[in-house]
Amino acid sequence: MRIFGWFVSNKNSYKHYKKSILVVLSLLLIGCISACSSIEKIRSDSLFEQYCNEEGRVGQFIYERVALGEEFFRPIPTDAKELRRVDSIYFIDSDSGKLLLDKDTFKNSYIRNFWEKTLLSPVGPIYSLETTIIRKSDGKTLSKAVSLLNMLGKTRKHLPVNGVTCPVGKDSKGQPLSMINHRTLIEKTIYIKTI
Repeated sequence: MRIFGWFVSNKNSYKHYKKSILVVLSLLLIGCISACSSIEKIRSDSLFEQYCNEEGRVGQFIYERVALGEEFFRPIPTDAKELRRVDSIYFIDSDSGKLLLDKDTFKNSYIRNFWEKTLLSPVGPIYSLETTIIRKSDGKTLSKAVSLLNMLGKTRKHLPVNGVTCPVGKDSKGQPLSMINHRTLIEKTIYIKTI
């Protein structure tokens, strides 16, 4: 009641009248901004859910598995320091154990585009993140992994921000499925040719 009493007791003074108008306008402005951001978030969440539930939009898609000869593989380093420098996406599980794909030899014949970002909607904004493996000889896409990212209005250019990703869930090791689908794409596409 004190707040309203201040408005009533000072209504004859022009200075206080001006202050009260500024306070009311400020409160209205804050309320409008808050309401607009809530509406934008609801719209963003609804659109993101619609994209995530769309059949064939997200996940890992293997169009062709490729058998590679031994020349594409190299021995796994025994030195711990050298082993840490190896990118884990080039490890492949096979019947004979873990194999290490030679990165340079692989890149001579195949292209791996990692997390190419495409804007799906400025509301959010919502992005499609796509990783593809393409054979250079014929330009054919062998496989792709697609996940969606809703930035929830967090669009800072210089600071990393976390949004909401889809597909939702974690694998048996606790890693997010949206990331695992991208990281295991080579392993699911390539295997060693057996003689």
